[in-house]
Amino acid sequence: MDNEIIKYAKENNLILTPETLKHLSSDNYKEILNKLKEKNLFIVKEKDILDVKNQKEDKKYFKNFYILDKYDITGKNYSQGSIEDFHKLFLDKYEKISKMIKTRPNFEYTTIEQARLLVKGKPADVIGMVYDKGISKNGNLILTIDDPTGQIKLVIMNKDENEFFKHKEILLDNVLGFKTSLLSKDMLIVNEVIYPDIPFERKTHNLPQDVYLTIIGDVHVGSKKFKEKEFLKFIEWLNGNFEEEKELTKKIKYLIIAGDLVDGIGVYPSQFNELAITDIKKQYELFEEYILKIREDIEIFIISGNHDAVRLSDPQPAITKEYLPRLYEKENIHILGSPAWVVIEGFKTLMYHGASLHGIYTEIKNAKMDKPDTAMIEVLKRRDLMPQYGHRQTFVPIEKNLMVIEEVPDIFITADVHHHAYSKYKHVHLIASSCWQDMTDFQKELGHIPTVSKALLFNLKTEELLIKDFLEKEI
Repeated sequence: MDNEIIKYAKENNLILTPETLKHLSSDNYKEILNKLKEKNLFIVKEKDILDVKNQKEDKKYFKNFYILDKYDITGKNYSQGSIEDFHKLFLDKYEKISKMIKTRPNFEYTTIEQARLLVKGKPADVIGMVYDKGISKNGNLILTIDDPTGQIKLVIMNKDENEFFKHKEILLDNVLGFKTSLLSKDMLIVNEVIYPDIPFERKTHNLPQDVYLTIIGDVHVGSKKFKEKEFLKFIEWLNGNFEEEKELTKKIKYLIIAGDLVDGIGVYPSQFNELAITDIKKQYELFEEYILKIREDIEIFIISGNHDAVRLSDPQPAITKEYLPRLYEKENIHILGSPAWVVIEGFKTLMYHGASLHGIYTEIKNAKMDKPDTAMIEVLKRRDLMPQYGHRQTFVPIEKNLMVIEEVPDIFITADVHHHAYSKYKHVHLIASSCWQDMTDFQKELGHIPTVSKALLFNLKTEELLIKDFLEKEI
């Protein structure tokens, strides 16, 4: 039997050290040696055999996930960009979010048309999309809202400084509930503002063992600033090649890559001078090379970003097979649009690259780019990844508004700003990924300091986050 194994190894340009033979048998040697050949090994040691066998055993773990395809734009975009398409986009948003507000206790919904007919001073609970806002000469906030039945002005009195400050951060196109009293047929006085928000839920998932979801994003292959050494070290670590952390890495069953796989071409001013690879297809070819090194028992979910070869407008479709042909062939790799939803071990997971959050950073004082979870909270409160149309981000007018957060996620993942963060809002875990690109000249001009080469590991059993740093420190 040993001679047969040695012969097969030689035929595949592999040299076996003596201690390897005891780990090979007639029913497994071909599969194991074929795996080692894929790794481009020449001399095979005992450790190499054991690594492959351990990976094979780990594959016995039955993974539990499914993709919520109805929330992915890929293959569903039939917009002509007509006025009617825009109308459908906003109407769908209004209907979905107003339905959430109508379920709130003590909210007795009245249309704007019905509210106009009430006697002065009578209460009216209305739901409207914010069309305009401004400050009156008396310092009160004036909103114009509309619903499918009409338009009306609202007055929010400047009585409480803290409350008024919050109300000033109401954004155009927000769909909100208002408990009001009729001042005139053209104006309502607001007593309370109601955001759709998410309910406070206590969920238990009860996983019997430690299972890790790893989150990365903003890889930027093709940039001169790409941290290749660190990224390869991450892949080696993920594959269990760091003996001291092998027990941890074998528990990693899922990987999310949250967009900007490559640096792209012409994305920002003077980018061309910072490109190591100026052909976008070659950028993706190299990205594929890296991802194909990752062990196949990990389910990998990849979404699009604003540097990728897809349209810039949200929602973004998946990167096409033209750019990632080899990854499309892999059963464990799932290439999705942005936003996208996947249920992993019972955790509803919302993935969005994050371009529209820039509108939040500019409009809401407490939202900070170096704390991206602060902006993530704001979109959850509004249940809308498109809180303000066309502000710092463009959107495709489609009949079904896929930017509305129709379901309540357990995990919400973003990238884009090159700064990792983690916090919890009610029961939702907010995770913003690190990046794999050093500070660009463009970022330097903006004064933005990225956090680089970190993998975020979320334990699906304990619901705790671990941060693994791969950055090579300069001496």
